[in-house]
Amino acid sequence: MRIENLSRFIVFSVIGSVALMPLLVLPAMIGVLVDQANLSESMAGWSASLNFIGAAAIGLLMSLRIHHLNLRQVGTLALALAFLAGLAAAFTAGPTITFLVVRTIGGVVLGAAYIAAASSFARYDGYERGFGVFVTLQFIISGMGLYIVPVFSAELGARGLFFAFAALDLVALTLARYLPDEVAAGERNDKSKSELHVLFTLAAILAIAGFALFEAANNVQFTYIERFGVSLNISEHQIGMSLLVASLAGIPGAFTIVVIGHRFGTIRPLTLGIAISISGMLILLSSKTYLWYFIGGCFMGFSWAYCLPYIQSLLASLDRKGSAIAAGTSFSTLGSALGPGAAALVVTGGKYGNVFMLSIALFVITFVCFVYAARHRKAEQFGETNDH
Repeated sequence: MRIENLSRFIVFSVIGSVALMPLLVLPAMIGVLVDQANLSESMAGWSASLNFIGAAAIGLLMSLRIHHLNLRQVGTLALALAFLAGLAAAFTAGPTITFLVVRTIGGVVLGAAYIAAASSFARYDGYERGFGVFVTLQFIISGMGLYIVPVFSAELGARGLFFAFAALDLVALTLARYLPDEVAAGERNDKSKSELHVLFTLAAILAIAGFALFEAANNVQFTYIERFGVSLNISEHQIGMSLLVASLAGIPGAFTIVVIGHRFGTIRPLTLGIAISISGMLILLSSKTYLWYFIGGCFMGFSWAYCLPYIQSLLASLDRKGSAIAAGTSFSTLGSALGPGAAALVVTGGKYGNVFMLSIALFVITFVCFVYAARHRKAEQFGETNDH
């Protein structure tokens, strides 16, 4: 099996994964902020939400001008500023307004870097398999981080965690020179529609809304799944191992699209993926043992990774210059931002079952959005056929 533009996709994947680090290790980071930096559970959740809100805001602005941006310059500047923001977060970590402001700024610059990387995929052939590589790498990194951070949280501390984030930003900065420049962006001489024309089609609106709700649903449960394990009196090492394996379960999920492409369309794979995630949460709601905690987490990890490349490919097919994927990423980041905050509202008193019920409801709405987005995409002749 040969993947076109594989070396480019690997570089884009590394940059994008580094920009996503606060999300990839979110439950472990929440645990560190609560246990090592003296933040309350709610404040730790909102620190994550503000970080994601900053990323969503910059992503939305970029989506409106993505056809005219030099992604190499954007990525380089954003990663340089992200390195500085990481250092600032390390020195200000604690229950203070300053820390929340720093995390918001960090979200803005990391969001810009992520959009630069994610939009780069759409500009090259074979992008659907490129997104599969991207998500596969995310779940490898997430699995490693979700094991290492909880196990070594006492030694690492909040300062050490943010120093590590800053170091990874510096590594990604060295790769930013491989992002598309103005010439590469201009190589596609097809008659493309303007950003606004693409974004205001019904197919794009529904797909973007679905992506936002998908990420909100996942982050609602993901934010407190580590704390849920603690409430079941599961040891830190068992929780770390469960989160590691759950993330690693996402690797074959993400790689599925690399192997089969769009052979089965979009809706049928997404139906299967969302059903698996809901099943995982029902398992957690119905049983309180370590074995079922482990199994439920694996279901959700597989589903998240399995669905993401199909969603990203759906958006990329709407505009090969990246406006739909940029806007979708922005709104999905907004969903990620609202997820921890929404979870914080319903988790009062340690009622973690409310978190999973909220996530299930959001997944149902997500599925409806994708079904109708696929129908309208076909009607508007914006992509693949045979989605049903």
